[in-house]
Amino acid sequence: MNMFKKSAYGMAVLFIALAIASCGGNGKKEVKNVKDTVKKTVQKDTLKVNKAYTDIAKFISGMNVDEKSELYKLSQSESFKSYAKSSDSSWKKLEKKRLLKMKTWAEAELSDLNKDITTLFYPFSGPDFLHAQTFFPNTKKIIMFGLEPVGDIPDIKKIPGEKLGKFFNAMNYSIGDVLSLSFFKTIDMGKELNSDMINGSLPIMLLFIVRTGHEIVDIKPTEINKDGKMVYIDSFKNLKGEASYNRGAEIVYVDEGDTVLRRICYFSANVADGALKMNPNCAKFFENIENNVVTMIKSASYLMHNTYFSIVRNAVLNKSKAFFQDDSGIAFRYIDGSRWNVRLYGVYNGPIPMFKNRFEEDLQEAYKNGKAKPINFQYGYGSHCGLLVARKR
Repeated sequence: MNMFKKSAYGMAVLFIALAIASCGGNGKKEVKNVKDTVKKTVQKDTLKVNKAYTDIAKFISGMNVDEKSELYKLSQSESFKSYAKSSDSSWKKLEKKRLLKMKTWAEAELSDLNKDITTLFYPFSGPDFLHAQTFFPNTKKIIMFGLEPVGDIPDIKKIPGEKLGKFFNAMNYSIGDVLSLSFFKTIDMGKELNSDMINGSLPIMLLFIVRTGHEIVDIKPTEINKDGKMVYIDSFKNLKGEASYNRGAEIVYVDEGDTVLRRICYFSANVADGALKMNPNCAKFFENIENNVVTMIKSASYLMHNTYFSIVRNAVLNKSKAFFQDDSGIAFRYIDGSRWNVRLYGVYNGPIPMFKNRFEEDLQEAYKNGKAKPINFQYGYGSHCGLLVARKR
């Protein structure tokens, strides 16, 4: 505690103690309660929402910004108002069509995991904070990664007024797939998140953060060092392709009106076994992930079905106390029934045509022999999907 905090704490204790004394309070119990109250008050007062970052996120989301914000004048433009109207309409439809159903299902089926979750591991996530938040709203930390570079915080003030419409169109286009299909298309993201309008995954994550009822406290550029630990760096580096690997961002955020700090740790990486052998920093990062995380996998292109994605697959199986996935995650043959209690949901009709060679006969048999509970929402590829929740025995 620095000198300012000590001084503030001491003055607050003295003031409240004198107030209690003047009212006749003189017991030890009351003094202890005073200290607890002051401690909570000081903690709350030192938590500062970053208004500038939050306003940027709200602006690119089509939400109202603070009247004192530098972006307020731009938010009064016709292009912004048109974008805001269409965005609000899209989100209302999304909430009704899918998100509310997902939240209701998670409350019933994942309540034990949400009760004491600390870290959510979301491999192959790309910028999809939206579904991580929907299924696991209580998590304190989310570890996310994708091939996409983290990018940078959009500098809205540098976008000429006549190009704002183009920027908003780019934002709509970038999130179009996840709003309509529940997943990002990797090929499309490579183009959409490396344009002259949108730079990397960060703008999309900021949009999802504020659209799900949060405010931003801090954003820091990061990288993974040789010890496999995430460390802060001085600035975001405008890198693309393999040059962006191991670099990312830590985003600290809070629920609106709350003081519980939550954070996203996102980085870019190729996690195929061969790539990780050439990238020991990232390989060590997976080794360093704490035990007993909860893992979420969605629309992961069936990569962990392959023998040459064993490192990240084993990280999930060894580090998780539970994992939640569609059939594009870990192949059913790798899930040892003596170690995992498996619960199936929905239906299994096999992969979509693009991944038809990933059909799993053993998973189909498990659906036939087990009692899969129904689900009423789309998750992952295809209009009819199956979910698997595995809890470590």
